[in-house]
Amino acid sequence: MADIDNGTLLVALQSVYESINRYEALLESDTLTDPESVEDILMMYDEAFKVLKSVYREAQLSDPRLPLIEDLIK
Repeated sequence: MADIDNGTLLVALQSVYESINRYEALLESDTLTDPESVEDILMMYDEAFKVLKSVYREAQLSDPRLPLIEDLIK
């Protein structure tokens, strides 16, 4: 995995989390015509979020100034 700075990691984590929220809301939409595609996309975002969260937790060990994940994804 390529090294990324903590700021980029923080932004990526927040962005993926927000995308998950948007796709979950879309699944609840009455106008959705292809839920299977949205579910596939959501699974990819969920997997990416797990990876980013793991990398972020590792980064927190070396940089205690990083905010808690729970504070980032409210």
